[in-house]
Amino acid sequence: MTTDWVQMSKPADFSIEGSQVEVSLRDGRKHRVEVIDRDGELVLRAFVVKQQVVKSSPTLPLTIWKRNRSVSLVAFRIDRKNRLIAECRAPASGLTPEEFQFYLRTIAVEADRLEFLLTGRDQE
Repeated sequence: MTTDWVQMSKPADFSIEGSQVEVSLRDGRKHRVEVIDRDGELVLRAFVVKQQVVKSSPTLPLTIWKRNRSVSLVAFRIDRKNRLIAECRAPASGLTPEEFQFYLRTIAVEADRLEFLLTGRDQE
C-alpha cells in the first residue's frame, strides 16, 4: 500500500515539488525535506550543512552524538558525501495527516536549528 504523503502535506506552510516539501518556518526561514516512500514507511531526510562545514568542524561528530541523544524523532548523520543529514522514519500504515505534518515540521525545525548553529545562515 502506498501512502499518499502529498495529500497529507496540504497546509499553507508546505510547498511541494516532486519528492521535496519546503517547510516555512519562523522569521522567513525555510527548510526542504525529501520524502521517500519505502517498504511501508516514509523516510524523511533533510540536508543540514555542506561538506566544507563538516570538514572545518573537528568537534562536529561529538556535537552530532550529543544532539542524537537529546532529540527523539530526528537522527543526524554524516553521509557518504561527507554532508550532515537529518533523518526520521514514520510508519506509513495508519499515519494520519496530522502525524505526518508533525514529522515534517519536526525534522525541518531540528535540521534548520542545527544548520543555524553551525553556519549562522539559512541555506536550505
